[in-house]
Order: sequence, then structure tokens, then C-alpha cells
Amino acid sequence: MKILHSVIVVTGVALLYWVFFRLNMLIVAHHSFSTGTDWIFLPSGLRLLFILLFVGEGAIGICIASIFISYAAYFRGDLVTAFGAGLISGFSPLLARFICLQYRKLTIGLEGLTGHSLLEIAGIFAVLSAVFHQLWFYWRGISSDFAQSAVTMIIGDFLGTLLMLYAARLLLGLWGAQKRSR
Repeated sequence: MKILHSVIVVTGVALLYWVFFRLNMLIVAHHSFSTGTDWIFLPSGLRLLFILLFVGEGAIGICIASIFISYAAYFRGDLVTAFGAGLISGFSPLLARFICLQYRKLTIGLEGLTGHSLLEIAGIFAVLSAVFHQLWFYWRGISSDFAQSAVTMIIGDFLGTLLMLYAARLLLGLWGAQKRSR
């Protein structure tokens, strides 16, 4: 039964991430700085949200979706680059979560996130994700300006993550208020 649950979570995360990525492309595609680097990237917030909710299963779902997205949208014919980008997409928020739990002593549950902890985890995640992605893109010959692309991606991931985490926090607050009023 546990395996079936995991398969459902991984599949659900992958599908939701893919759908949200496509929506983001429609909404903010004209704000791209370079290949895979956006000034506002809402799916980054979804990455971290899925990690906070589902931990390893969330990471696997994000990896699977990101490999397909990377291959189809950016790196046709270059499965190695797409695979690397997918792994970074799934495991950088997991690493951010680990760092926040182990070294920053943050409470990592959606209910326990304060405004300060949201800023901190979003910042750590944005830096890790952007630096790992841009190192990978630079090494693979996709990006020619590591520093500028990394800074842009940090900004885009940070803004997208904050928007998504605060939206999730607001929805949880509304849901909790509705449950209490019954």
C-alpha cells in the first residue's frame, strides 16, 4: 500500500508541476532572461512547496517532470543536459530543506513557517537552485555568462518561491479559519 501511495504522490507531483510550468510559460515567458532563466519563475515555489509537503517523493516527481520539460522545451537532442537540469530541479529544494533543518534550526512545516523563516528558506533555495543550474548550464555550454545568469535566476526563483509560499500560507490560513468556524 505504501508503494501505491508513493507512486500516486510522485505521479501527482510530476503532473501538477508540468501543468504549472506550462501555465508559467504562458504568463511570464516574455520575461525570460536566457534559456531556463526567468525574472519571475513561479514553478520554483512549487518545487519547494512539494518538498515541504512530500519530501523525497516530491523530489522524485519534480525530477521526472523537469527532465521531460527540459528535454521538450529547452534541450531537444541533449538528454544529458535535460537529465542534469531535472536532477538539480528536484534535489536543490531538498538540499535547502536539509540545510534549514540541520543548520538553521527552522521549523519546516507549512503550519510552522513564519514570515522570517519563509524568507530564509526561499533565499537558501533560490541561491542553491540558481547556482547549481547555472554551473550545469555553463559547464554544458548553454550559458556563457555564469554570474549574470545566476543572479537573474536567484531573483526569479526567490520571487517565484515567495509568491507561491505566501499563497500557500494564505490558503492554509483561510482553510484553518473555515474549519474553526464550523
